[in-house]
Amino acid sequence: MKICIWCRKDETQESFDKKAHTIPQSLGGKNICENVCDKCNHYFGSPQPNLPSSELVLKEMLNISKYYLLKTANSIPKNKRYKSEYFNINWNTFHIKIKPRYSLKDGFQKKLGRQFRKAMFKVFLEERERQRNDALADRFNFIREFARYDLGNYPIYIHIPKFKVILGSLPDIENPQIRFTDHSDEMDKEFRIYGYQLLGHNFLIPTSPFFDELCRDDFLKYLVKDNHPFGTTIKRIDYAENIDYTFRYIAD
Repeated sequence: MKICIWCRKDETQESFDKKAHTIPQSLGGKNICENVCDKCNHYFGSPQPNLPSSELVLKEMLNISKYYLLKTANSIPKNKRYKSEYFNINWNTFHIKIKPRYSLKDGFQKKLGRQFRKAMFKVFLEERERQRNDALADRFNFIREFARYDLGNYPIYIHIPKFKVILGSLPDIENPQIRFTDHSDEMDKEFRIYGYQLLGHNFLIPTSPFFDELCRDDFLKYLVKDNHPFGTTIKRIDYAENIDYTFRYIAD
């Protein structure tokens, strides 16, 4: 009996006919979470009142990084060029600017940032279910409330890189995915945080709604003590512009 990890309804209440890609196919995602009902799957791909869909925002923001990495590796398929709904992109200078019809909208950067965070939590929980089969645990209720029902406001973070290098491989660029490991279990248990690399970025997803209050300071001390290879400082993602899509830090 399938039970949806988002609405907790089962096959007697909802259909489970559509394939729920944990990472959008438009980003190269291939993994499927079986325990997502069609209604919840549709929600993530559909615009909401005055908001683009969280899946579209994830695709918009990370496809820029994907295209940059493929271009740098001379691996862009012939006759393929990334087109953005929200951004004007100069691929010669890697300059990015929000299109005028969106830049004039009040709070648009912040709305994109919120939808992006919701999408990242969505990826986390669906992959958690696919790999660990425990996403229905009550400790993830805050993720359900935020990502699926737009309740609350929870942070995600990104490592500020220590070195001018992008860690990753071509297969992970073409078919991005996240992995749960013994190390990620240790970080979850000790600091209530999960870190994953996605398209050249190192994101940090809180696994507790109280990460900021109870764990953040200890986690920052750990990063410094460990001299963490991804970076010893982190940045909260509130706005779309908080993400360095084209890795400008390498040239700075």
